[in-house]
Amino acid sequence: MRVRIPKSQHTETKSPAKIVWRGFFVRIFVLFTVVVFGYCGYFGYKIHKLQSEIVELAPIGEQNKDDQEAKGFMTVAKSIIKHERIELRGEKDGRVNILLLGMGGEGHKGKYLTDTIMLVSISPKTYQSAMLSIPRDLYVKIPNSTGIHTKINAVYAYEARNKQSSAGESFASIKKAVRDVTGQDVHYFVALNFDGFKKIIDELGGIDIEVENDIHDSRFPGPNYSYETFKISKGFHHLDAETALKYARVRHTKGGDFGRAKRQQQVIAATKRKAFSLKTIANPTKITGIIDLLSENLKTDIQLSEIPSFLHYARNINIYQTTTIVLDAWSPDSLLGSTHVEMGGIQAYVLMPRAKNFSQIYELSENIFDLKKIEQKKVLVENEDASIAVIPANMRDQQKIRDIFKKFGHKITIERFLDNVNCDPQKNVATSFTSKPKLFTLNDLAVKLEADVAYKSGENENYDIAICLSKDTVHHFEKQYQNKEEIDEKLMEEADISEDGKVLYSENNK
Repeated sequence: MRVRIPKSQHTETKSPAKIVWRGFFVRIFVLFTVVVFGYCGYFGYKIHKLQSEIVELAPIGEQNKDDQEAKGFMTVAKSIIKHERIELRGEKDGRVNILLLGMGGEGHKGKYLTDTIMLVSISPKTYQSAMLSIPRDLYVKIPNSTGIHTKINAVYAYEARNKQSSAGESFASIKKAVRDVTGQDVHYFVALNFDGFKKIIDELGGIDIEVENDIHDSRFPGPNYSYETFKISKGFHHLDAETALKYARVRHTKGGDFGRAKRQQQVIAATKRKAFSLKTIANPTKITGIIDLLSENLKTDIQLSEIPSFLHYARNINIYQTTTIVLDAWSPDSLLGSTHVEMGGIQAYVLMPRAKNFSQIYELSENIFDLKKIEQKKVLVENEDASIAVIPANMRDQQKIRDIFKKFGHKITIERFLDNVNCDPQKNVATSFTSKPKLFTLNDLAVKLEADVAYKSGENENYDIAICLSKDTVHHFEKQYQNKEEIDEKLMEEADISEDGKVLYSENNK
């Protein structure tokens, strides 16, 4: 007689093969979990170690260093695993600005000079990015000083050498100087020395670059204050660390310092592509090696807890759509002019804004993600087709005045005087004659010239706008070189620092 077993009491007999395979997959899953957590934990520890060694300036109101260390490396590891991130400074305002600085470092002449100065901007909403290179010869006022001016690449050096400031205070000064030039808040800085740059490129196995023009420089800085020849041909190249650094530093070639700034942007883009390639990301040894190199050669005020957020943006930004701009002095629409000033008892070559202020650079920086806005404004000014008279306080160099207004985008006629216009040689005044003012033109000139605005009722027979130029403004225009051929090449080569390491500066900017 058969005994029927109720369905609820029936037990399935598992085959030995199923048991073996299930056990195998369980072991694989456990092993995978251990490896992932181990790797992320170790990676988090390396980042934590990096942070403890390179942070020089914690922002006011942020956690102090002890609080950061108390979080421990597992906080970073957990954030990376869960793709968690905190809000970065500037995100609420729709823009994060990071100041990239390149300097010689120990063992190099002018080790404190920041010869690479680049403001990198990120849009949190669109993942757009932009790089604005600021030339090292730009003449600026040292922040928090009493009228002391120097080249912008010596601002950090001045603080570190002459004032014995801490590294944090010195970097705060260069951040403030860049803020004064661009009008943009600088939320973070990252400073890397030459040796660190070379070691990182070497760890990545070199970078791939398309060289746009043949380069041959027989005066490239060599060891012990000597010169050597650096050359590279036009075309695609795989650059090792030493060649990449020389390619980024070479100056005596087409474009001079401005060409060098473009090459530096190119090298940064190539390094980013290589660093975030699958071949690099999937190699834990390479990643930890890079972190170790950074801890030895890099300074920053990025906080430990912010690193996952920066990694998030670094992964998602399309480097091929990055806006790259170099502030220069020789292109038809350049915003800078060049001149010379006395610095530390010598005549030094410097760059300065063509306008009376940095207003054009402010505008460029503000609209760097949408440069069409600047072009649209130019069209509005052109469409007004305003007739403009300029009355300078002296008539020494009328052609330079015409040339500079042309670069501003305005055609002018120079007059000695006009009826009903009384000029003060100490002030710039923009006077509108028409009952229907050419407002876009008027505003554009008032901002660039730092001019007061006045209105005259009725019409002028010949002009819509009259500009009174002060003695100071005329001098500002007259001292600018109009082309490279006017400049003594030796003047351009003058050092920013004397042999004893003292920063050269002037007491005013006249």
